[in-house]
Amino acid sequence: MNDSPMPETTSREALAHELRVHQIELEQQNEELQRTQSDLATAHDRYRDLYDFAPVGYCTLDAQGCMLKINLTGAGLLGQPRAALVGKPLARFVSANDIDRWHLYLRWALARETPQRIDLTMNFADGTLHWFAAINSVRVLDAGGEPTLRVSITDVTDRMRSEVERRIAAIDADARESERRRMALELHEDLGQRLSALKIRLAGLSDGHSVTGEIDQALSLVRRITTDLRPPMLDDLGLHPAIEWLAKDTARRLNLKLSLRMDNDLPPLGRAVSLSLYRFFQESLSYLLHETNASELSIELRRPFGQFIFILRARGSELKTPWRLDTRSEPSLILEHRARLLGGRLVFDTGPDASGWIGLQLTQNLDLKETPVDRAGRPA
Repeated sequence: MNDSPMPETTSREALAHELRVHQIELEQQNEELQRTQSDLATAHDRYRDLYDFAPVGYCTLDAQGCMLKINLTGAGLLGQPRAALVGKPLARFVSANDIDRWHLYLRWALARETPQRIDLTMNFADGTLHWFAAINSVRVLDAGGEPTLRVSITDVTDRMRSEVERRIAAIDADARESERRRMALELHEDLGQRLSALKIRLAGLSDGHSVTGEIDQALSLVRRITTDLRPPMLDDLGLHPAIEWLAKDTARRLNLKLSLRMDNDLPPLGRAVSLSLYRFFQESLSYLLHETNASELSIELRRPFGQFIFILRARGSELKTPWRLDTRSEPSLILEHRARLLGGRLVFDTGPDASGWIGLQLTQNLDLKETPVDRAGRPA
């Protein structure tokens, strides 16, 4: 009878032990849940910050093109608080000139699963401050199976303005080249012919020999000016022979030691590209010779795939002091601006290297799909 309470006591102790074990397990699970919840909250905040402060605007549109949500960058691009934009159609911020294109694009993008893109002229809701946007979108089904568009909005105003400036510069360059061609033709056909006729008439006079020498010099000057205005070799043979002729002629006239290295000129470049690069070579050569008292000239043309690299350097024992190229000078800035209009990148040597060479390098990306040639392999 004295031993009867022991099984009951043992049972209570076992039950209490199990309860403590379960309590510890529950506490551990609760701590794990709290850590997981904290990690999820941190990740949510991080992704929310990434979404809101992304460098481009993000928004979600419904099937009618109304904004379901938008990040802070997108709201800043559209010029209104985010709360005021929810439920508003994005079409309100598309310029009147592009509104029809936007509606067609919206229907097209909602009907396709692949990413789509369109460039639009945008403005604020009151019609002010026009800017250019690149719109990229992909269709996504919401929880109810309805199609929505996830859209990114990128401000490409600077790029578009640069492109417009390049087109204007190209039109201006074409006009200047046409004027140069006309002047070269008039000098060659009119003034040159008149001087030649005058030389023939003076040759028959007894005292005309002293004058014919001056006429020969005038004819030579007319030919050189004509060639500078519009080099016929560029049209007939292409860019590389024209650069080679100009380099050798300059070295001969200025008594310079010339080093010339050129890759092959295949595939040949189109006329417009060849002419632009030739004019840039002319200006660079004049710039470098003006900035230095060089006695040696090094010219290198490289043609890696899809690029044109032009390296021009000078060296001499009596270079102008200080021995550096002032990249902030007006001639340097003009040359750099012309390189940007070409779509190239210009790098100056601010000081001579160990061998005393100083100069510049132009790297120009080429669109090889737009380089037609004629039957002789020359630019068409």
